[in-house]
Amino acid sequence: MRDMDIDEINHLWAQDCKIDETNLSRESSRIPELHNKYYNLFYREALKVKKLKADLLEFEKIKSDYYNGTMDELDLKDRGWKPFQLKVLRGDLDRYVQSDSEIIQLSLKIALHEERAKYLESIVRQINNRNFIVKNMIDWARFQAGG
Repeated sequence: MRDMDIDEINHLWAQDCKIDETNLSRESSRIPELHNKYYNLFYREALKVKKLKADLLEFEKIKSDYYNGTMDELDLKDRGWKPFQLKVLRGDLDRYVQSDSEIIQLSLKIALHEERAKYLESIVRQINNRNFIVKNMIDWARFQAGG
């Protein structure tokens, strides 16, 4: 299954979050189905974040080797990189690595997936509270009916 962007998730949730007040028993039975749907999306997104963070650590090591001049020529050739010409002091190495455009792009990708995971987690929490909402709606309908 492909990754959904925030707009797609938002559109999907906008449809699924509606509660049909005329069929509360059906709405109650939909809760496990909705939980499964959105928890699976959340779980996949959370795993993606963990994988991307591991990739970032590995890539930061590679970039450190590049900027401090310890990357061998075969690795440089495989990556299509030219040797870095400047001598970087040990204290400045993190600054070079963190300002590298590829590192920045991967960091932004992680941030995007983290926000997507947070959004999905909040949807799952809303679904978990749906039992109480449906029960309150049933109680209110009974109260209005005089019973």
